[in-house]
Amino acid sequence: MRPRWLLLLFLSVRLDALQAPAVEAAREGVVLTRLPSILTDKEVRKHLETGLTTSFVFETRALGTGAPVKGGARVDIRYELWDEVYIVSRVDANGRAARTTFPSFGHLDQWWRDARLAVLRPPPPANARIEIRLRVIPFSQTEQLETQRWFSQALSGEVSGSAGAASGESESFGQFLNLLIATSIGRPALLEYEWNLTIPPGKKR
Repeated sequence: MRPRWLLLLFLSVRLDALQAPAVEAAREGVVLTRLPSILTDKEVRKHLETGLTTSFVFETRALGTGAPVKGGARVDIRYELWDEVYIVSRVDANGRAARTTFPSFGHLDQWWRDARLAVLRPPPPANARIEIRLRVIPFSQTEQLETQRWFSQALSGEVSGSAGAASGESESFGQFLNLLIATSIGRPALLEYEWNLTIPPGKKR
């Protein structure tokens, strides 16, 4: 049996090897770009090919701004075995939900590398410290129905954060965050990563 300290050392090397995403302040809030190349990880790719849903949950906190400001985003990816396409559902910190289909893993990977995920709003001041946690959650056959139902609710507008008064936007974001937590926290993660980043000045667009 491998000594526990060796296993922990191996995990530490893996965690350090994954590049951090880039972070910037934009009109829609704090946005993650250049997402880490997690899709090509052997364990992640193996689970994707089973046809079961894999969730990529980003949880964020802005630190050093008084009370910590929390946010997040979630991307669910499922390979449809019958049609041989990848179905991607996403919800971001603005409460917007979207679903896209990709014909191949190459197209999916390209979308992931180009994606912009709003994870926090409103954006904190420049040079604020942002704590980012990524959890990769593999769903079982039973749990798959639950997560599909969750995104159907999001797409139908139950967590829509588009137009409306500030109070309505705040309420919809609260609904989104509650759903994000309810369907993610407590699930056993396949992989987990954490980064501490700083928002660079002059990046708002």
